[in-house]
Amino acid sequence: MVGLPAEESNDTKQCRNDEDSVNNGDGLLHKIYYTVNRGFVVNIRNRALPEGWYPSSEGEIRELLSEWKPKFHSRVGLSDIIAGIVPHAGRVLCGSIIADVLSSFQKNLETIIVLGGHNSPGGPVIEYSEDCWSLPSGDLSRDKGLSERVKVNLSEDISMVGERSVDNTVEVIMPLIAVMYPDVKWAAWRLPSDKSSIEFGKILASTVKETGKRVAVIGSTDLTHYGANYGFTPRESLKSPVTWVKERDSRILRALAELEGKKALELAVEEHSACSAGAAVGAMTFARSLGCSNGQILNYSTSRDVHPSSSFVGYGSIIWESV
Repeated sequence: MVGLPAEESNDTKQCRNDEDSVNNGDGLLHKIYYTVNRGFVVNIRNRALPEGWYPSSEGEIRELLSEWKPKFHSRVGLSDIIAGIVPHAGRVLCGSIIADVLSSFQKNLETIIVLGGHNSPGGPVIEYSEDCWSLPSGDLSRDKGLSERVKVNLSEDISMVGERSVDNTVEVIMPLIAVMYPDVKWAAWRLPSDKSSIEFGKILASTVKETGKRVAVIGSTDLTHYGANYGFTPRESLKSPVTWVKERDSRILRALAELEGKKALELAVEEHSACSAGAAVGAMTFARSLGCSNGQILNYSTSRDVHPSSSFVGYGSIIWESV
């Protein structure tokens, strides 16, 4: 068994035969392994998305990375990248964008934090609380110590619940992390698209400072969802839909790159230009709280580039250098 916490791995490997599969009641299947000697329970998060979102084998992921690598941006002259924003539409539409940002992180990271979305304003922070995540390349351990310290440091104004649903905003990123950073631990939350995402980003930064760990944060959002398939075709867009969408996507990307979290949240609501603005703003605030200056917009594309259609989605990425 790969990637289990050190104090649990030996006993757990001996007890693979003592395996129960349990359904938590809302369709997401977890596996629980019981250790005979110590009675320890390890909760494993399994794959919830179908194969179209990401490959089912490590070999396939490595093949994709080899295909994408020549297109990655050069990092020559840059300091360590400690935060980024990526889309979450899966390997075909934006896998190379996700991998490009991940490739910019320092190679000796201890933990990568993934902030997802699809969480409406006013909602609670949603925590991924499993011990491990079962991924195509093996099981990757959660940084429980860091996660618990974040929970302790949360203000009373922010509520938190456990993740018990199927959602792509975090899961599509995890297989790439596991292959590109096999020794890293992970932590993940889905943030609401409101001002609490700013507060959460600040708490993440202060907690990372407390621990002294080498950490990078990645926030996950797609941009404008345009067309009849998404019920969004404003009259003023009809003359030149692609240009119209790109202008709006450019505005929110600039706001994020320029560390204007409040403005980004407002644009997401007013212009319908991000489905998971809280995740992006959380990562941006983490970078800002650690003293980063303006970020660098790396990529922009739309789903039309892969699948031409009158309905399409925008995708962008940003990175921030450490000071």
